[in-house]
Amino acid sequence: MLDTHLHVWDTAAVRIPWLSGAGLPATATIPDRQDRRFVLVEADAADPAEEAEWLIALAAVTPRVHGVVVSVPLELPLAAARLAAVAEVAPVVGVRRLLQDRDLFESPTFVDGLRRLAACGLPFDACVRSHELPRLLTLIEQVPDLTVVLDHMGKPAVRDAAARDRWARDLARLAERDAVYCKLSGLPAECRDADELDHCAADILDTAIATFGVERCLIGSDSPVSQDPMDWCDRVLERLPAAEHAAVAVANAIHVYQRSNAR
Repeated sequence: MLDTHLHVWDTAAVRIPWLSGAGLPATATIPDRQDRRFVLVEADAADPAEEAEWLIALAAVTPRVHGVVVSVPLELPLAAARLAAVAEVAPVVGVRRLLQDRDLFESPTFVDGLRRLAACGLPFDACVRSHELPRLLTLIEQVPDLTVVLDHMGKPAVRDAAARDRWARDLARLAERDAVYCKLSGLPAECRDADELDHCAADILDTAIATFGVERCLIGSDSPVSQDPMDWCDRVLERLPAAEHAAVAVANAIHVYQRSNAR
């Protein structure tokens, strides 16, 4: 299995200020799971370049790491140089610039950065809250050549039925764009406890899978930010026929996150 959303960090090496307020540990390591490979995803460090270098170095010495999704501040003047640099590093398989709760959706310089990213042949991990999905759609419509991976199914509101209905409609609009993929991840972090997760997971997963189809869904644990008492990746696969496991658990991820510096 290829877990496409694992967070690892060491705050002694890279500053990530939000972690302590979230009650998360100072270090997070790669799980000792020989049956899995991982895509390491940036964790919104204070210095994105410093974090990227740390993740790339870790990937270089860890065979079970398929690749890394690094942060690049696409809206800043330095974006062109940073993208040119990371695009030539084989472990880098994607870029994420956190969008949730940030005023980047209408930024012309951010759109320019996404266009540069598309030209590099790297996908963009989009992390937004459910109410921001329409703004995400407007944003990516301006960059038709960009491959987008929607993190955490767009973070549906688990306790608001009306908001869940809007989420499902907005998700369907995003899915009309063939270059948008959906990462089945992150739901445990949106739930108060294991009971709430058990109550809503099947319906949310089924909606996301039906909307994007098995050919455009990926699995990601979002560990340790998301914590599921059962194995999240196994929970996802339980919603699928056995014949579809290979696509969602491995093949789609390899297609999107191509580990190669020949772009």
